[in-house]
Amino acid sequence: MTKKTWKIAYLVIAAGLVTLIVDWRWTTGYMLGCLVAIVLYKRNEHFWSGILDTGHAQKGTGFFHFLINYGLMAGVLILSALYPQYLNIFACAIGMMLIKITSVIDMMFQ
Repeated sequence: MTKKTWKIAYLVIAAGLVTLIVDWRWTTGYMLGCLVAIVLYKRNEHFWSGILDTGHAQKGTGFFHFLINYGLMAGVLILSALYPQYLNIFACAIGMMLIKITSVIDMMFQ
């Protein structure tokens, strides 16, 4: 992602802070989802850049990588479901779509 795209991501995160007016659990769920989205993006970027730098990949190269990614996403959603008094599961799911939302907004204004 470019600097412009990261700025858009920060604006989307800041826009999520507006939910603090409605219910603080929405905000905490959204922020957790955004944090997980950024961690997963950086994890993917680091992993696949390393694969491309080596120039060697096999049939199941990214299987366990994606298995761990999906496990992290599921873990956060389960955490949100187990503690609804602190986190909103739907806001968390929307927060995990941060990179997708940012990419769509970035493409709309090119």
